[in-house]
Amino acid sequence: MLYRLSTLAILLGLPLLAKTYAVDGIVVAVDPAARTMLVSHRAIEHYMPAMMMPFRAESTVELAPLHPGARVLFDLSVTKAQVLARHIRLSGAPDATLPAPKEKLAIGAPLPDFALTDQNGRTIHAADLRGKVVAVDFIYTRCPLPDVCPRLSANFALLQRQFRDAAGENLALLSVTVDPDFDTPAVLAGYARRWAAAPGWLFLTGNVAPLASALGEIYWADEGSIGHNSTTSIFGRDGRLAAQVEGSNYRPDQLTNLIAHQLVNHP
Repeated sequence: MLYRLSTLAILLGLPLLAKTYAVDGIVVAVDPAARTMLVSHRAIEHYMPAMMMPFRAESTVELAPLHPGARVLFDLSVTKAQVLARHIRLSGAPDATLPAPKEKLAIGAPLPDFALTDQNGRTIHAADLRGKVVAVDFIYTRCPLPDVCPRLSANFALLQRQFRDAAGENLALLSVTVDPDFDTPAVLAGYARRWAAAPGWLFLTGNVAPLASALGEIYWADEGSIGHNSTTSIFGRDGRLAAQVEGSNYRPDQLTNLIAHQLVNHP
């Protein structure tokens, strides 16, 4: 009997074992039906670095006053069974200015035309990539978060090595800056050298907003840095969108497999 009571006490006490972390971030999107909010948050001390990720709210009611750009504070309750955002409230600070969301390309849609400048000062158009498999991601050279732009670039560097024979002729890697005012061709050339970029890996600047919008990339300036949602898009040889990978924490082999599939099965 004593054993059973002790066990019951332990089970009842499990919720108390939850760890709670304070979170400070900017709301990017709200999905009341799924009871989630997409938040670009600052580093969560002793838990995770700054990044953008969805959080499930304990109460749908707390999502009601939220909107894109709202600055929020909340408590993140973490147990082995679940992770929940609790006590969500507006911080009182002015809203961040987020670009108006536009409908992004559907799978199968063609790569829209663009005219951007690469790290060598050349103007690159979508037509220049015809017949190639194309991977597009979004970075900026001053990114302070090792788990975002540097990770994205490291993944492209891995692709460049793994598909060395295809790079340039059959495969194009496009890293588009979300900080075009600072990331001039000269700055991007230095960044390209840092990653030992071969000719098939282009770093693009200029009026990037239309392409970013079409590919679902949202970015904004905030307190000296730039927040963005890190969308990577894969286009087949036919110039049509074949797949997209969200965020920067995907496994590199996911991207490798998507590229390999397009190169091998769609000659």
